[in-house]
Amino acid sequence: MALSDDKLSEVTGQAFMNLTTDSHNGLTFTRLNLGLDVDTQLNIKKLELGNYSRSGEAAGTADIAIDNFALGSVNDATGAITPFKIKDPYLEIAYSGSKVVGVRMGFGEAKGHLSGDIKRITGNVAVDIYGKGSYLASQISCAWYDLICHGAKGIVGGAYANSDFSAAAQLVTNPGGDPDPVRAQYIGMVDGQKLSIPAGSGFDNFLLGLFSSSNCALLGTGTCFPLTNYGSFPVGKLDPNSQLFTDAAKGVFLSMQTQNVQWRDQQDTSQFVQALAGAFMNLPRNADGSAAIRTSFQEAFEGIPRVDTCLGTPTKGC
Repeated sequence: MALSDDKLSEVTGQAFMNLTTDSHNGLTFTRLNLGLDVDTQLNIKKLELGNYSRSGEAAGTADIAIDNFALGSVNDATGAITPFKIKDPYLEIAYSGSKVVGVRMGFGEAKGHLSGDIKRITGNVAVDIYGKGSYLASQISCAWYDLICHGAKGIVGGAYANSDFSAAAQLVTNPGGDPDPVRAQYIGMVDGQKLSIPAGSGFDNFLLGLFSSSNCALLGTGTCFPLTNYGSFPVGKLDPNSQLFTDAAKGVFLSMQTQNVQWRDQQDTSQFVQALAGAFMNLPRNADGSAAIRTSFQEAFEGIPRVDTCLGTPTKGC
């Protein structure tokens, strides 16, 4: 049935696909935007990208190496699937002249569990670690003669026992605590990183500012942890009580490039994210400063068990 002009004038819409072009730093970009909401639960036996000889890195390793990679989770008892949710995915290609120098797959928003036996990651992975002072104090180990350390432990576990502490973490070297964006095997607090009490007073944070992570340790406690400790990472904000994701991570992408490429930041389009040559994973901080991954101090110290990603007997490798 044909619509009249009057009826047509009341209809608005947008194609679920559109192409945009861009240029920066001598490169041109073409991006295919997909206006879709995607729910997925997938398993990959071996995710390996960028396996080649790289200066300073062990032979036979890859830029990104994750065995039993999975997105989403399942409940084997009920058969229910909790998908990994993606909003507004896109595919972008970078050119130098007529030569393709980079490809990235990105998501406007992403939330859900990312699981795997993580061997190495190249990229930018932002993590917020949070928890009560009482738990943090229980992890502080002081030599008997270190009165400053004992004093700090008493304050954290006493006056600040019920305070919410926070720390920022990223891919690091161990030992050293230096930022490590290439084939990293550890995640933790970089050298010089301090604890904070987000809701605390200026004086509270001044006191905490007297102590900082140094060479992967803070007040006798390790602050750098093997990626292999973490069977699953919550991407986005996971409510620890309901175990439901209440917010998504923004600006997530996975890319491969033959040279360093500055991809436009999809959160702040006036900014750029430099992806190093090879394979690169970007799980950045959101525009409000929160990290793509949020985990507790207990999980940071003790690791995160893998969520079930396989219906049936195995929890992984299906």
